[in-house]
Amino acid sequence: MKLFRHSEDRLPVGIILFYFLLDLCVYAFVDSIVWLVSWFLLGIFPKTNVCVWNHNHHHCRTFHHPWMNRLLEIVYGFQTGMLASTWTLHHIHGHHRHYLDQNRDTSRWQAGGTTIGLWRYIAEGLFLTYPRAIAIACQRPKLLRRYLIELSASLGILLALTVYRPLPALCVFWLPMFASLIVTMRATYYHHLELDLENPMAASRNVVDSKWLNILTGNIGYHTAHHHKCGLHWSKLPQLHKELEPLIPAHCYTRTVPIYYWIDHLDRLLSRVCQPLRRRPACRSRTQHSSDTAQ
Repeated sequence: MKLFRHSEDRLPVGIILFYFLLDLCVYAFVDSIVWLVSWFLLGIFPKTNVCVWNHNHHHCRTFHHPWMNRLLEIVYGFQTGMLASTWTLHHIHGHHRHYLDQNRDTSRWQAGGTTIGLWRYIAEGLFLTYPRAIAIACQRPKLLRRYLIELSASLGILLALTVYRPLPALCVFWLPMFASLIVTMRATYYHHLELDLENPMAASRNVVDSKWLNILTGNIGYHTAHHHKCGLHWSKLPQLHKELEPLIPAHCYTRTVPIYYWIDHLDRLLSRVCQPLRRRPACRSRTQHSSDTAQ
């Protein structure tokens, strides 16, 4: 029986589920405040990346079976703060449909014709994401009913975990959820900031020269392509970007943030160090082949 709709999802989802299993182990067995806070701090960067995989999942569902997708959304929600179908409502229906209209965009960077600041954008993301998602769901009664059921189930589980072990729940679930939302909002603020509101090819920023940004986030750097065809699986975005590349202005390309830059730099450094080691077996093989031929 085929579980995954796209085979490329197996590895990232497997890693994320294993990470969640570690979360559960820390929640269940660790009582030290020092270790719990350390676990929270160490998890800020990886869980920010999980947030993007949650985003990718809502654009293109991971599993063939709906019940498996719902369970995965509970895992994603506990790691990122975006519970149930919040990404679908707030991001797909609210942002993707209206990102060129700042009066209707749920992730707006402009208010009243004026650019809003980063901290206001983050505050709106923290405090208005769920109200805006519910407002969109209210226009679709069936979707609203399903969303409220899923949201209630996730919150019920989260509250039960909190009542049973309050301190571990705070450090393993609640604080990472808020931190992931804040870091995600900080990143998305720059995706469309002060870009064209009429030409879709000039309305998004792209980061295509960072290998590890796109590995760890499922090609989020190909953002124009993502908005051009938001239901396309993340693995196919680089190819679509190549097709759209002649239409994308130069100012819509930017550099990655420092943490991915240094990971890319370390990767290049290790490649240079390991390159001679890869050549030696090949040299030995050619030498051996020449010796055998001579004999």
